[in-house]
Amino acid sequence: MKLPSLSAWPGLAQHALWNNPILVKEVRTRMRGNRAFVLLTVHLLILGLALALIYLIISLSQATFNNPGDRQTLGKLIFGLLVWMELVMVSFTSPALTSGAISLERERQTFDLLKVTLLKARSLALGKYFAGLVFVLLLLVTSLPLFGPPFILGGIQLEEILIAVLILATSAVSFCAVGLFLSSLFSRTLVASVLAYAFAILMNFGIPIMMLLVITVLGARFSGLAAPTPLWTVLWAYLAWLGISLTPPAAMIGTEVALIEGQGVWLARLPMDGRELVFISPWIIYVGFYLLLSLALIWLSTKLVARTER
Repeated sequence: MKLPSLSAWPGLAQHALWNNPILVKEVRTRMRGNRAFVLLTVHLLILGLALALIYLIISLSQATFNNPGDRQTLGKLIFGLLVWMELVMVSFTSPALTSGAISLERERQTFDLLKVTLLKARSLALGKYFAGLVFVLLLLVTSLPLFGPPFILGGIQLEEILIAVLILATSAVSFCAVGLFLSSLFSRTLVASVLAYAFAILMNFGIPIMMLLVITVLGARFSGLAAPTPLWTVLWAYLAWLGISLTPPAAMIGTEVALIEGQGVWLARLPMDGRELVFISPWIIYVGFYLLLSLALIWLSTKLVARTER
């Protein structure tokens, strides 16, 4: 059997998606009426008002915008606020759109009707998944022009914006996959929604706080002891770097700090105990890990949808 050429795969993927009846039906239903446009408008208004408020507060302070350093500080502040608000939006909108994708069909007693059709379990799962993901990405795309003001003010490079958008898009992909998996695993939408939101809270707030507490406690506990061996120092350094790279806020902050310190986009070199350690940039680890996790969760969701109902 002859496989299609590499250049033909994007067209085949697009054809497969937009010929998925579940995806077409879900997208048309969601975009029909004024609800979707109202949500988009409210989303942009909240972001725009927050950025305008920050700009107004700082402009009324003693900061002088004739100084390039003040403008760059303002640009970084607006950029950081915008990325944080976008991350909150992605983290809590994605579970809302996919945590009831399969479980709601069970509660409405329409899941068995879908299973007896010619529609494959893979098409059902992917249709539900991409229907939620498309709307989250639409929210993200419509907010891209808001990155213009901090870029114009200075202090923000184009690669910083691209990396931030890539991390946000990866977060949307992974949180939607988590919601779909939990919706396929549990028959009750309430249970799936609670667990999906708990995962989002844990990744954005719980794990970073626990990491800070562990570092603080260990630093205070071992401050008076003998210095660890070089092997343990290197091991702990790489473990800490991995922990930073696996949570959305820490990965963004770690990447931003590395760029501010003059490190490259792809690698970071940090001196430690007379040697130079080379680390992969946090955003690369984050994107790679969560894309693989998303593929695994979507595959598991397909298997759960295809299983025989007892």
